[in-house]
Amino acid sequence: MSRFRKPEKQLSEWEEWSLPEQSASGSRHVNGWSELEGPLNTDYGLASDGQEMSPPMRGLFAVPREYPPQSSSLQSQWDADSAAAFWAFPEAQVQSPTAAEHFESPHRALEQRPSDQSQSRASYYGGWGEDDDDRRSVASYRTARVTAQYGVDDLSGQLTELQLQQEGIERFQEGELPEEDEEWHKLCPESAREALDKKEVQRQSVIFEVIKSERDYVLDMQMVEQVFVHPLLSADPPIVDELESFIKDVFSNISDVEKIHEGLLASLFERQRGEHPVVTSISDLVLDASFGFPEPYDIYIKNYPIAEGRHRKELKINQEYSKFIQKCSQDTRIKKRDLISLLTRPVTRLPRLSLILEHCLKLTPPGHPDLETIPLILGVLEGLVKATQPGIAAAESKVKVRNLIESLVFERGELIDLDPSDENRSMIYQGSLARQNVKGWELDRHGWVDITVSVLDHYVIMTRPEVRAGVTRNVVTSRPIPLDFLRLGSFSLPAETRKVDDEGRTTKKSILGIGKIFKDNSIPVYPFMINHASLHSKRRYTLYASSEGIRRKWRDAFDEAMIIRRTQQDANRLFVIENISDTFFRSITTLVPATSPLRKSPTGRLTTAARFSVGGRSCLVAGCDSGIYLAYAGPDRKFRKVIDLANPPALAALEKQGQLLVVHGGGLLAFPLDDIVKAMDIEQPVSNTILKRLDNGDGPVTLLQVGTLNERIKGFRQQTVHTLEPVGGQLEMGLTPTPTAAVRSPITYRRYGTPFFVPKDASSLTVLKRTVVVAADHQLVVVDPNAAPNERRVLTVPDFSACGSGSGDALTTLKNMAMSSTPLGVIWASDSERLVLYDTFGTYVSKFGYPTRNRTYVRWETKVNSWAIRGPHILLFSFSGWIEIRHISTGKLVQVEEAPEVRMLQIAEPNNGALLLAIRGKDDKDGLADRLVEMLETSPLEIPHSPGASSDPQWREWDI
Repeated sequence: MSRFRKPEKQLSEWEEWSLPEQSASGSRHVNGWSELEGPLNTDYGLASDGQEMSPPMRGLFAVPREYPPQSSSLQSQWDADSAAAFWAFPEAQVQSPTAAEHFESPHRALEQRPSDQSQSRASYYGGWGEDDDDRRSVASYRTARVTAQYGVDDLSGQLTELQLQQEGIERFQEGELPEEDEEWHKLCPESAREALDKKEVQRQSVIFEVIKSERDYVLDMQMVEQVFVHPLLSADPPIVDELESFIKDVFSNISDVEKIHEGLLASLFERQRGEHPVVTSISDLVLDASFGFPEPYDIYIKNYPIAEGRHRKELKINQEYSKFIQKCSQDTRIKKRDLISLLTRPVTRLPRLSLILEHCLKLTPPGHPDLETIPLILGVLEGLVKATQPGIAAAESKVKVRNLIESLVFERGELIDLDPSDENRSMIYQGSLARQNVKGWELDRHGWVDITVSVLDHYVIMTRPEVRAGVTRNVVTSRPIPLDFLRLGSFSLPAETRKVDDEGRTTKKSILGIGKIFKDNSIPVYPFMINHASLHSKRRYTLYASSEGIRRKWRDAFDEAMIIRRTQQDANRLFVIENISDTFFRSITTLVPATSPLRKSPTGRLTTAARFSVGGRSCLVAGCDSGIYLAYAGPDRKFRKVIDLANPPALAALEKQGQLLVVHGGGLLAFPLDDIVKAMDIEQPVSNTILKRLDNGDGPVTLLQVGTLNERIKGFRQQTVHTLEPVGGQLEMGLTPTPTAAVRSPITYRRYGTPFFVPKDASSLTVLKRTVVVAADHQLVVVDPNAAPNERRVLTVPDFSACGSGSGDALTTLKNMAMSSTPLGVIWASDSERLVLYDTFGTYVSKFGYPTRNRTYVRWETKVNSWAIRGPHILLFSFSGWIEIRHISTGKLVQVEEAPEVRMLQIAEPNNGALLLAIRGKDDKDGLADRLVEMLETSPLEIPHSPGASSDPQWREWDI
């Protein structure tokens, strides 16, 4: 076999050599190269069959078929470095599958880039694979570069010097080197630097900088958790209120970002240990890691404005937190940086990494795969940075909203939960507008005042700035308008003029600061109107914009905000209205013709309703002007009269006892449910002989309420409140009831406790766990009906006399409001608080009746007639056509439904039973319809999850 000459220092001086003959093992040509298999002499290249080897190595080796190569592409590759790189000395026992894999085009290798890192490297390093136990310290590309400069005789000396540098690299990775020594040129042998050209030296320095910056970045994130997060979580007592929310807002998902970069850093360190001082490439490692960047970085960067705002706010209001931050700043690991500087590290990391990689790309030699890999990385990073910009803007808007809400000064005593922490909070539009001739405001000499109007995603807020003790606060000039109640008036009114002061000529007095002469100047202003839907006349606002264009912007902003609010509400309704009947119950109006059959037998207006079940059949009973009707549940429901008692004001179904209680003619009557169902089936009203009168002639019954006291069902009636307990009436054991034949035990009603007296104007009864609340005479009375008369305590709430000094103003305001309002009831807000309901507002009191929460109150948007409780929410019904749904513990308005002349029909226990309502329907020739509807509580949608889908990696990406 022919052999090749030993290369000199200048590869361009190679002598010509003959083309190798076909070997016994066979050879083939690939892209102008011959693949040969046989022993390799490290001094002279490929040896003949009988030649001594020093030292012996075996493997696949590629050599040029001809020199100089005829192909232009090969000619461009065949420079000094590339030729040496292709004549790489593989380490012993390393086999390459084929020569074609050695020298496959880098472009094609990148396009078909496998996920396994060792395979992707093989496409550039001549096919030699890499695993954890076989690191290519000096082989391949780096070895060949040193060989090209010094020849094979000097290689062993270079290897010894490189090994001596490993200790320095390990110390660098452990962070044990002095900062001034953490440079590539200080950790690289001088001979190795001299072997590389200037560009490659710069490129190696840049690669080292990538690894160094990644190490520092990971250390900073670890330090944030160790110095700040962990001490905050372990502090006892807690340094910050609502600690969990605070940690989430300020530190977000920094641990997720840290985890990704810890993996990248481990890979970079491994590559550096294996290839130092000449690291061929790290772009494949960065590219692999970059695919995991989008989700954690998207979350963190979008949250950063919130993090900064929450941190700065806590510093101002929490002295303990300020001390904690000062203590943390003394930690030597902080290096005199504040928390904000550390929190911005993930925000600036990707742009900085892009800049370093761009520099590295400029220094990359021709033919290197980094020319294709680095642009891919830059594309990923650039796309991620661009994708987070809208999120950053949204987060900044949230911070702006939070700062605005926290700076608001409301009317004394008023409590409005604007929920600044809601993830949907955003600022739609904000700007300056003018108002004219507003009573009680500080106006200019022409009667005008400038205000700031902020359109949020749930409220419109009008404010004017006021400086108090050097702090600017935003005084609310008018109660915020919920977008659910916002209505837009005319935006096309003609322009008006506003007189403004314009400084004119000065006089001697004005020069001395005594006075100035002003001349009037008129400017055009463009009016538009907005109003509160439930209070048209009281809350109508005329606002003035400075130009027609700005007025159009305001119109667009209001439209956008209302659409956003409507969309959010439609997608997240807590309660929905379901129609039961919209045509059966009708009243006579002037639109009904005199000859219409409806005039002879109208059902009339709905007054009361209830649901119950008998024998497994769900029934609905409704009282109206003409009597009591019943219908079975289902799509084909038909109402039939079952009790011929006109205009019953109230009824209640005791399902377990099988009784229907009806207030009629001043008395309290009881009907068996089984007999009512039979009357339905035979289409004939029940006989009055089956009813039982419960009031015993104690006087006219005006109120009826059913509830549970001490886990026993009770009924209440009259201004002299009598408490009745049903006994018996249960289905007999062992018998299977049917809708028409049910066997029950006899039922009786016995008195529970002793009667007690309430004012004549009592309007409602509320049943708590052990007591009864009676609403009357601008206050509410709490009584235990089971207590003996001489031991009975009567508690009046709110107790306006129980507050000490220093709270007179707020308490007086609250008392005056209570005296001018109608009490409705008391509900359970928490173990220590109750919510007292009035028709125009609600206020919180302790379980002893003392006003709490600094004597504040929550004002309703409408005048309330009735209410109901479902879960943590209270539903407030207004005859003016609105249903407000609020959170009991905060008063926060969470949903609004428009329902003309809505009335609650049933007597329902809290969180028990259907919620039946009457809503005004159509008024036409068939009469005025009363819609019978039901308010249903919704539940979150849960997408079914298949456990098998996620357990199998093959189907994981299809898992919904």
